[in-house]
Amino acid sequence: MIYPLLFLLAAGLNILLGLPQWPHVLAGNLQDPDSYMRLLRIEQGVHAGHLVTIVAGDQSGHGVMVEWSRLLDMIIWLLAAPMAPFLGWHRALFAAGVALGPLGVGWLGVSLAWAVEPMALRRHLWSAAAASALLPAIASIALPGVVHYHVALLALITLTAGCVLRAVRDNVWYGFLAGVCGGFAIWMTPETMPFVLMAYGALALRWLYARNAVVLLATGAGCFDVLGAGLFVDPPAGGYGVPEIDRLSYVYLALGLILLASATLLLRVQQARHARWRGPLGLLVMGLPLLGWMLVFPGVVEGPAGLLPPAEAKVFFSNILEQMPPRGLELIVFLLPGAWAVFYAMTRAWREWRAPRAPFHADADIDLLGTAPRVPLAWAYVALCAAVALGLGAGYLLFTSLSAIFAAALLPVALSWIEGTGGSQALFKRMALLCLILLGPFLAARANAHAATPTVGMGKAYPSCALHNIAPLLAPAAGQVVLALPQDTPELLYRSHIFTVGSLYHHGIAGFMKDRAAWRASPGLREPAAVARTDAHYVLFCSTAGRFLLVADLPRSTLWDALNEGVVPPWLKALAHNKDGWTLYKIVP
Repeated sequence: MIYPLLFLLAAGLNILLGLPQWPHVLAGNLQDPDSYMRLLRIEQGVHAGHLVTIVAGDQSGHGVMVEWSRLLDMIIWLLAAPMAPFLGWHRALFAAGVALGPLGVGWLGVSLAWAVEPMALRRHLWSAAAASALLPAIASIALPGVVHYHVALLALITLTAGCVLRAVRDNVWYGFLAGVCGGFAIWMTPETMPFVLMAYGALALRWLYARNAVVLLATGAGCFDVLGAGLFVDPPAGGYGVPEIDRLSYVYLALGLILLASATLLLRVQQARHARWRGPLGLLVMGLPLLGWMLVFPGVVEGPAGLLPPAEAKVFFSNILEQMPPRGLELIVFLLPGAWAVFYAMTRAWREWRAPRAPFHADADIDLLGTAPRVPLAWAYVALCAAVALGLGAGYLLFTSLSAIFAAALLPVALSWIEGTGGSQALFKRMALLCLILLGPFLAARANAHAATPTVGMGKAYPSCALHNIAPLLAPAAGQVVLALPQDTPELLYRSHIFTVGSLYHHGIAGFMKDRAAWRASPGLREPAAVARTDAHYVLFCSTAGRFLLVADLPRSTLWDALNEGVVPPWLKALAHNKDGWTLYKIVP
């Protein structure tokens, strides 16, 4: 009965925290460009008769390949299908996408509680579910109207770790389930791959002290099975032979095969007579093939930077907020819980190392409760994994949620440990910990939001630049290429029938660079060559208080600056204007 209640707790808190955004969302708006692109891709797939990866309309009408695997598309399609006969696919997909936030957070809360249940008292599991909704690093990617895979990948990583925690006790069934969950996590997005391998690494450490090759074989089999089935039904846009690293492809099927083959060979090593060499030899059998895989596909190690040439990558990622590091109060908002998780795991490792321990027996259970041998090694490994997640979050806002789930998972463990130590101050310590992890970042997020509220100087009022009612304005440009800012492309394609020049997707780098060059061009008396190369017949613009990142490094002599200051070059003719501040210009001789 506890898990349905935990689901309702996490989902309910997510809905309550989103109250300020719900009116905006229920009026038909989403929170970010990726959400519009996700629903647009699914809707275009519905009309095509199959889910697609290439979204029509971008790159001057040639379309753009959006690199996401289609697993989440399938889930949203299944949620929308029962509503489609009554609402139509457009509205049904929107409703399913909006429901994804509370459902995802509820699923994450249950996953976190279930994963750490062997390590914590049941009466403290609520804290993991509450943290899944309250921690700003998670709440910021689970706002109402965010239709993306970020919460789902956290849940799948958590389920993988929970299965591994049970498989460490040489449970073959949970070893297989760990492989299945890890396979689905990588299928959802390869961003999960490092943490899936970290979870499997715990089973490799178990190998040093026990013969668990069968468990590792089951894990490899489960992972390979899911990756193989996933690739069969969800190949890259270019076919099965395309080695994509940012979505499911044969690159990751090869990883699953390596895990399976290494575990198969490990069965032979397990039968070796010389037990002294069995442990190190087994690690070599498991580690060397993985190293070879990374050498064959170096882009996997490079991450997002390996997707583009260095010069283009620098320009591309400098325009994406989530690729920037947290600063100022954001360090407390997003990184404090993860930093506490590292500190707590290191403290437990040190305390368990200094405590008296029973002699080690290879057949004994290994857990993180302090009741079994080799606990210091386990806690040190948890600290290492949490530190890696914290380091990624310190470099990229996108990854701050990964360190947050370590805090959410360890919170009920720490509360149980404090209670177990007893003492008159146990209640005070538990309350202080809850305030530090759940309340501290939450209040810092509110203070940071207040400090970041833009103020408009010199008495000039700027328009909202909302795109909700953009369709009537763009009606004259239907079927034509319109030059607009790249971050607006997904919503423009979602709400109108125009073609756009570029967007912020890796496989659309050519269109993005054309879009960028056009806005950075000097307006002049005639149409600049950079604008002509976009094949645009129209320009869409809305004035803002601050300069846009595309032109921030240049003097105020760009096309963007001219339009923002109301200086319209002679080769542009204003056709129409709407109440949200948008003006549609036609390019004329």
